[in-house]
Amino acid sequence: MNFKNKYLFAGLLLLILSPTVTAASALYYNDHVKSYSNCSVKLLEDNSVDVSFQANLADNLFYTKDAGIHLDRWKKLFKLDRAIPLSRHNALLSLYFYHADGSPNTNIQLSDINHLTLNGSSPKNASNSIQEIRFENGSIPFNMTHYSVSFNVSANALKSVRIGATVGGILIAHSTKQEYPLFSSTGVSFDPTGHQCASFDPQSGIAPQALKVDPKFHLVSAVWQLASLDLDHLIKNTSEGQGLDAPMISPQANRFCINYRAMGTQDTRYMISASNKNGLSTSTQHFQLIEESGSNVINYHVELEDHGNSKTSILLPKERKFIQLKSSNGGMEQMCWSPRILAYSTKTTDKGSYSDTLNFTITPQS
Repeated sequence: MNFKNKYLFAGLLLLILSPTVTAASALYYNDHVKSYSNCSVKLLEDNSVDVSFQANLADNLFYTKDAGIHLDRWKKLFKLDRAIPLSRHNALLSLYFYHADGSPNTNIQLSDINHLTLNGSSPKNASNSIQEIRFENGSIPFNMTHYSVSFNVSANALKSVRIGATVGGILIAHSTKQEYPLFSSTGVSFDPTGHQCASFDPQSGIAPQALKVDPKFHLVSAVWQLASLDLDHLIKNTSEGQGLDAPMISPQANRFCINYRAMGTQDTRYMISASNKNGLSTSTQHFQLIEESGSNVINYHVELEDHGNSKTSILLPKERKFIQLKSSNGGMEQMCWSPRILAYSTKTTDKGSYSDTLNFTITPQS
């Protein structure tokens, strides 16, 4: 009697576990999308990224009297016994992100994606993956002609804006509910301006182009007030070809600093140059400080010191040197130099109050 009870229990347990439905591995289909349009990617002021595009679907993709060519191809692609139609109530999206060097950025998860919609519907994913993001619309079928996709990537999640995407759907067997995910082998990315669609192959592993980002350089105006110089000492040092250090009042408070969007300076070198109000010396090697009367001149040059790092220190007006600005994060960055002024006397140098105005220019290397 006990043996019989155990046998019946095991049979019931098997009956309960047996009706499970699994999804096949996703495959790619060449004729899922005709084209992409309305492409836009924008880096916002808070360093989040807005993305949108429209996938224009192939004709007769869904179950109509003219869908036969697609049904036959899907049957062969998935090695099915019979044709299975594409569900109009399900859509798929896969997103791809890349680092500045072109390697895949696998750190981005669905939790980093905000306000994601496909034709107005939100994703139904149980996982946090950005691959095979699923959309379901039970009451109203999705549009048969296009998918409109939009989303926002959280602030500072990206250090490089290199984004690709592809859309797809699901074949669902009527009787067994077996699912067969299907993606377009033709994906979409964005040109460097962020305003045009660009081609993207989700199977190639080749990164799309990066968005060209405006660094938005900001230089704060400063008044560099120099301490008084000893005239005899200045003349003596100049005669020996050394020049005289002109100490600055409150040097730490008057550092030369550039604030900029770090993402916009990646892979680009910049030249920092300066022009001045009073013009250059006859040799063009020095700027000129001019006394209030306008008749007396002290020559000088400026060395922008980066804590003794000669690679990023700049001697003006003499040097025309391109340097790599720091870009350690995707947000705003600041790079500062300590100005050192070296003064040289001229034939007209005398006692008095001297001044000049410097204007700095930042030029990207072409």
